[in-house]
Amino acid sequence: MKVPFFRYDWFFQENRRQIMSVNEEIMSSGRYVHGEYTNRLEKKLAELCQRKYAVTTGSCTDALFFALQAAGIKSGDEVILPPFSFVATLDSVLRCGAVPVFVDISQEHYMLDAAKLEEAVTPRTKAIVVVELFGNCHPQHENIREIAQKHGIPIIEDAAQAVGVMDNGISTGKIGDIGCFSFDPTKIVSAYGTGGAALTDSEDEYWTIKQLANHGLRNCIPEISGYNSKISEMEAAIILIQIEKLTQTIDRMTNVAKEYFSQLKGIEGITLPNICCTQPNFHKFVISTSKRDELRNLLMENGVETKIHYPTLLSEQKILSGKKFLKHNLSNAEKASREVLSLPIYPSISEEEISYTCNCIKKFYKCL
Repeated sequence: MKVPFFRYDWFFQENRRQIMSVNEEIMSSGRYVHGEYTNRLEKKLAELCQRKYAVTTGSCTDALFFALQAAGIKSGDEVILPPFSFVATLDSVLRCGAVPVFVDISQEHYMLDAAKLEEAVTPRTKAIVVVELFGNCHPQHENIREIAQKHGIPIIEDAAQAVGVMDNGISTGKIGDIGCFSFDPTKIVSAYGTGGAALTDSEDEYWTIKQLANHGLRNCIPEISGYNSKISEMEAAIILIQIEKLTQTIDRMTNVAKEYFSQLKGIEGITLPNICCTQPNFHKFVISTSKRDELRNLLMENGVETKIHYPTLLSEQKILSGKKFLKHNLSNAEKASREVLSLPIYPSISEEEISYTCNCIKKFYKCL
């Protein structure tokens, strides 16, 4: 059997008629950017996350960069971030000319460890980037908020993988001073290309981000130096359709995860994901094992595609060559990079594909 890691076309195949209909409507309208659907999407995102404002951008990387600029980050400022994340988190900091300061993650949830945060704060610290991984909300967000408020430091929330996630009534995108989402095709809400969004309750931050995303324009007048970072009306419409069906999508992802938990529980040698919030979206199903590479090879030999998120820490990336950065003890992140393995997960994966994947793992650990 062949089990792909992800099926990019699952939503289109299930909603083809609705998607093609709205695409034809937009193409016939002659309004392809900054139109009705983009406005509706931004309002819907703000409503979903209990925020006042949302701005769509060309990517989450842009959203993070604009968020940092709106927070006043300048060249030479220190920005704290975890070393265990996708490179876009780091890239947005470097684009500001800021100094990345890497603080270790927790072994339990793979996200920034609040207990290790304050020791990294200096008078030069001007922002904290909180990354929410694998469809979870950061379980220590209240602790991080207390530390940030104590030192007067804004929080930039990298919620690229956490659209639709809730923790006791608080939505991701609401946890940081500015929250950022990704609509990359790998996400459970995705553009058929790329896209992102930044959300805030500050009118000043809203206008700064909005202008940065659109050539610095306000009322058609360029007031600041900006960029060209937008999504098309078709992308906005497709994302809107997915948000309307988001509850059902998360329910399906949750059922897939439950099946994995049920079939893999009790296997000595692997650690299953830690659910960190009341409503995760299970963007990834990540197990941990000291025999990661051997297990991955066996799964590959049996037709099961897996991924490693993330084999190279941000603190080890080549893009840091010649640049100033600081790092603290990163032992937990180093261990995670050696041991994590992401299993296939998407709403349309079949029970047969899940069972086949789990049986391959059980055979590896001699549980069958």
